[in-house]
Parts: sequence; C-alpha cells; structure tokens
Amino acid sequence: MRFKKKYSTGALAMAVFHGFLMGIGGVLLFGFIVMSGDGIGSKAKEGDGTVPVDAPADGQKADGGKNEEGAGEPTANRKTAFFAVQHGVFSTGESAQSFIAANGNLRNAAIFPVDGQFYLWSSVHLTDSEAKDALTADTFVKPFTLDAAACPADGDGKLPVLLAGKELASLKFEDPAQKAGLPKDWDQNIGAVAQISDEMSVIRLQLIGHYLPNSGCLKIEF
Repeated sequence: MRFKKKYSTGALAMAVFHGFLMGIGGVLLFGFIVMSGDGIGSKAKEGDGTVPVDAPADGQKADGGKNEEGAGEPTANRKTAFFAVQHGVFSTGESAQSFIAANGNLRNAAIFPVDGQFYLWSSVHLTDSEAKDALTADTFVKPFTLDAAACPADGDGKLPVLLAGKELASLKFEDPAQKAGLPKDWDQNIGAVAQISDEMSVIRLQLIGHYLPNSGCLKIEF
C-alpha cells in the first residue's frame, strides 16, 4: 500500500531554489580546490630545492656507473688509477701458473702478488668502460692504483705517468734528456712487449708485471 503526500507550490519552489544554491556552492568549492592544487604545483616547478626520488643527485651519473673522472690520470704524488681485467685470485703463485697453463688464451696474462694473494690479470685499461669492453666469461673489472710515491722522481717513479699513455708511440723517446729519466732498460722492454702485443692494455700489463717486483718501491693498492 502506498501513501501520497501533497506539497504546496511554495514548498516546491523553495526546494528548487535550495537545490540551485547547493549546486553553485559545490562548483565554487571544487574550483577553489583546483586552484589551490595548481598553486602548490607551481611552487614545486619554480625550484624549491626538492629533487625527485628517481632523479640522480648532482654530480652522479644517471646510469649509476662509477665516476671515471681522473681515471688513468697521474696525481701529484705519482699515483695513477687503472682498471684490470681479472680472471681470479689465488692463494699461491703456483696455482695461478697452473690456471694459466690450462687456458691457452691467457698466454699474455700476468700474476700480481698483493698482500699474500695472487691476482691474475690479462689486460690493464685507463677507464672502467674500456675494461668492461674487454671482459669475457668469468672475468670482471678490478680497479687499482699504481703507487710510485716511494720511488725517486726519475726512473721507476715515472712509470704511473708513462703508463697513462694511450698509444705505443707515447712510450718511445728520442730526446737524450728524456731518456735519461726513464725506468731502467726502458727501450729494450718496450721493444720486447711490442713483440707480444700492439694493444696498449696488454703492454701496460706486461710493463707493470716486469717493473713491479723488481723496483722495490712501486706498489699496487686497492
């Protein structure tokens, strides 16, 4: 059973007018909210020092890679950063030699004793990206510093500077004055390693492998 209720014409008019006022109020409130939101967004765009969560901080690379600024560049205290392609770390020199003997592609590799361990490297590069391009299966990049701070200014003390060269020609000198300050037997050793390889990454490796154990002042630091 339904009940019907009668309303006067005045009541209906008031109801319509009240609905109209409510509608206008809602539109104004919505506009105020939108305007407030735009104001906040404008302040953020104007640069209030806020960095988005996903954005790299100043001075950092977007790819998260290691900053290579200064890589391969000798410092005032005769230290130079390099990046080796490493095949393994061994507890004895004999085990490292056995590993080389079992892998024909490591005939130009060299073993570097550091702090009681023996590091097996096949090339030495100036930057991390260069070393990564030379990686093969089961190898990785090993950053290190060649430190000649304890060496005299001439002779072995120049090795970190010399090995920062990018071409074989940069290791050859004709001026007698320049030759006088080179490491011992430099010309002979350059000729010998050039017979092994014409790649600077291998030449660096072989020269470090020769001079490091014989100098008494050169050091490898990690």
